[in-house]
Amino acid sequence: MRNSGQSNPKIAMWFVLVSVFLDAMGHGLLAPIIPDLIRELADVDISGAALYGGAIIALFATIQFFATPLLGALSDAFGRRPVLLVSFTAFGINYLLMGFAPSIEWLFLAQALAGLFGATPAVAGAFIADITPKENRAKRYGSLGAAFGLGFMFGPVLSGLLAEYGLRTPIFVAALLTLSNALLGFFVFRESLAKHLRRPFKLVNASPWGVFMQLSVNKQIPRLLVVVLCLHIALNTVPTVWPYFTAYQFQWTPKEIGLSMGMYGIVSIIAQGIAVGRISQRFGDLAASLTGMVGLLIGSVAFAVISNQYWLLPFIIPSAMGFMTNAGLMSYMSSHTDPSSQGTLQGAFAATRSVGAIITPLTLPWLFHLFTTPGNAYPVYPGIPFVIAALLAACAIMLLLRANRLAQS
Repeated sequence: MRNSGQSNPKIAMWFVLVSVFLDAMGHGLLAPIIPDLIRELADVDISGAALYGGAIIALFATIQFFATPLLGALSDAFGRRPVLLVSFTAFGINYLLMGFAPSIEWLFLAQALAGLFGATPAVAGAFIADITPKENRAKRYGSLGAAFGLGFMFGPVLSGLLAEYGLRTPIFVAALLTLSNALLGFFVFRESLAKHLRRPFKLVNASPWGVFMQLSVNKQIPRLLVVVLCLHIALNTVPTVWPYFTAYQFQWTPKEIGLSMGMYGIVSIIAQGIAVGRISQRFGDLAASLTGMVGLLIGSVAFAVISNQYWLLPFIIPSAMGFMTNAGLMSYMSSHTDPSSQGTLQGAFAATRSVGAIITPLTLPWLFHLFTTPGNAYPVYPGIPFVIAALLAACAIMLLLRANRLAQS
């Protein structure tokens, strides 16, 4: 098998970017309709739907936490191509299950399957490390983030429009696009990891704890993974809570939710596709990361305290800038890891993000439910999840600055 990462990197890179775009778009398609879909299948109000929605997301993230390091290690042993194509096929099947779901249990089953094969971000990150010199990785990772942001922008907007033709129509569109891309990849995507760089598969490399142990030889990387954890609990707040928060606070419809999340995606594209590369090249990866974190902090505080929907919208801009943090952190960490372990590093990075994706939906929707259910001893305050996000963003800033000081000492 020829190495597309060497002979035709542009085609392979474009396929990976499209794959990440469709992965994000599929999730984005679900966001505006999931509150109403849960209410239909479980017969609950919007506050109760938030609990089910959080549990579904937590199930996906929990399974992904254990599965992604396994898939990352498999990609180090057998190559990026088979893992990516199998993952995409499984995601298409997941959407079909959701589209035909007759009960709430089917949504849980579908998301369990999606979590089991949710390797697209990790394998895409390893692919970029395979074909990109160290000095250009931040820019490439920024492009990867921009593709995710574009999908996150396009998905909710398309979903809000398609929902006018039926609540499940966006889900079937996601299935069609995902399965079509998997078929395309079979023909155009070749392997990027040369055979002499592959390493034998070992079970210790395939567990979340195993990848962390391997990376512990560099004391700075585990510290940065703590930063990633705090950051992603905060970053996951908007995707997890926003549809329920805006439906409760402002009575927004799926169309309005989709358009607002589309705006979020537009800013994410600009931040990750343009700003992060320029800031990183001129001021360094640390400056790019801190810029995103400060924006996330400002946006979270605004969401927590502003009650006017029109004043709320401008603060989507700094909040979405938080996603530019990933490229800077990922670039630094990959430059301190040897080529044969890039899949393991991406697995550890993705596993850490998955921990954040588990914690967020298990806690913040519960807090939202607690502070929006009549008769509780707590005051009605739907913005409470964003208070927690702001605190975690502040912690991430302090921890990153401390890790940088320790690295320089």
